[in-house]
Amino acid sequence: MSTTNGTSTPAKGSPLLLVLFAVVLAPTFLIGYAVGAGSASVVGGFVAMYSLIAFLGGPLRADLRLAAALSPLLLFAAIVPRLLGEISRPAAIAVIVLIVFVAALLPLRGPRFVTVGLGLGMVALFAYGMALIGPAGPWQVVVAAVTGVVIAVVLRVLLGIGDPSKATREKIADVLDAEAPALTTAFDTWLADGRRRWLGIALGAASRYRLALHSAEAVQRAGQVEASDEELVALRTRAHELAELLRAKKPGPAPQVEAGAAAVEFGSEASAALDAVERAITERDTSRVALPDRLRTSVLRPSVRLRSIQVRHAVRTAFGLLLILVITSYLPAGDPLVATALMTTFGILQASWRETLIKARPRVVGLVAGAALAVVIILVVPAPHLPVVALTALVIALWNMMSRPSLAYTFMVVVTVGFNTSLRHTDPVHTLVEYAVLTLTAALIGVLVGFAVVPGLRPEPLRHRIVAARTTTARALRAMTEPGHDTETLVLHREAARARVELTPDREKLDDDQLAELDRFRAALRDLSMLGTTAALGRSTDVERLKAALDALEVPAPADDESPTGLESILAGLADQVRTTEAQLLATLPDR
Repeated sequence: MSTTNGTSTPAKGSPLLLVLFAVVLAPTFLIGYAVGAGSASVVGGFVAMYSLIAFLGGPLRADLRLAAALSPLLLFAAIVPRLLGEISRPAAIAVIVLIVFVAALLPLRGPRFVTVGLGLGMVALFAYGMALIGPAGPWQVVVAAVTGVVIAVVLRVLLGIGDPSKATREKIADVLDAEAPALTTAFDTWLADGRRRWLGIALGAASRYRLALHSAEAVQRAGQVEASDEELVALRTRAHELAELLRAKKPGPAPQVEAGAAAVEFGSEASAALDAVERAITERDTSRVALPDRLRTSVLRPSVRLRSIQVRHAVRTAFGLLLILVITSYLPAGDPLVATALMTTFGILQASWRETLIKARPRVVGLVAGAALAVVIILVVPAPHLPVVALTALVIALWNMMSRPSLAYTFMVVVTVGFNTSLRHTDPVHTLVEYAVLTLTAALIGVLVGFAVVPGLRPEPLRHRIVAARTTTARALRAMTEPGHDTETLVLHREAARARVELTPDREKLDDDQLAELDRFRAALRDLSMLGTTAALGRSTDVERLKAALDALEVPAPADDESPTGLESILAGLADQVRTTEAQLLATLPDR
């Protein structure tokens, strides 16, 4: 985060997790004890919290449908592994590994399912690994889990009943003013929320605005015209004002706009698109839009490729959890740190090695700092006062978990040592050493083992993915130059977008120059896709220019005495940039 003068702004803590703990855990504990769950109410509390994480993220209508479909799976994950572990620990481990594999695959259904997979995995791991303070029978575990899921559903209704479609409007508004608008997420959310006509019109117009704005910015970057920064700022300001109207449940009057000639190329298209957004907000036609089943199928059912990054991530996550489950199976029954080890491993494992390292670093830093702090506390603070110290550390940790994770994990070490020493009467030094060993083991599994032992499902080498991204983008754009844009063209564009998303180094260790070149290639390919779409939807002459640019991607165009101008020059320049950066990357990357 930065300020306007370029100085960095310190990250600030947030009470969100504290509020979540208070709103979810406390009622679940009380109701769990009231209905006879006993000490298993602790399991029910965390089942409620992680289930609510899975249920939140979309409009109320869609989230309740998701809750109805997901609740049996959450109950299975919360109950079966824990009860099965009392009979056969290997069988319980096998079930958990299967659940985690499914949870890691869920994001393939769309961005909305990222938190669904996270919640499902956390429910299974925490319910299995949580050590209870007192005895609890099988039926108490079942009652606690059911109580947790029911409370999560009730809380989701209470959080959304006042404005059921708030999430849909927010995601469509983000298309107007967010730095990186998630068009696919907004479209899928609109589909799931009843397909109201005015929101669909607003989404389509917002997409056209971003396309026109991005095209104008590409013109500026290409230096083809003396673009007016003031006009672009005015467009962004108006888009932000309309986005706020979209987000509001009861919007006020639309901002007044002074008519004027557009000085920036594509400025008039952007302004017209914002006019359409404003009309949609004003008229608010709530009738439903009928979509062909074929279109919905192509949009909502993504394909699963065995060697995709997400599938490999699912295999690696399942393997990593298998290792830590086997390791923790040698710990004494009821060890309070089993859940910590499982959750740490699950939290560290990410789709790429770089992201995994980013997740592991604050945990290791927090472990070192927290161990030093815990030693001081053990030596200075009397044992009867440890619960107060641990509770204070918990508040600090939850407050800083989102903004300063290293600080948060530092105090989580104190929380673990303090509560286990005071409530479970464990030796503080032994607890600290075991915590350190398990955390380092989880980090080792996440950062090293998971990426070294799943070679068979590794994605294509990066050089192959670079070529695939270029060819699929060109194929999607070329399909738009043919008569009759249909569902297959939409599918091609989504495949091209997915190929561009997979331009992420996996096992390849790139230096700074290569990473910068990869960023340039990705940006040029994205600009070509955006401007190419504009050309394909424009005049016949623009379509011909697009075809010429696509041909130049394969074979460089011969030198011409006449310098191309306008859109033709921009498309040709972007095609040349894609081709040259691809060649430079392929020259430096290994073959496999």
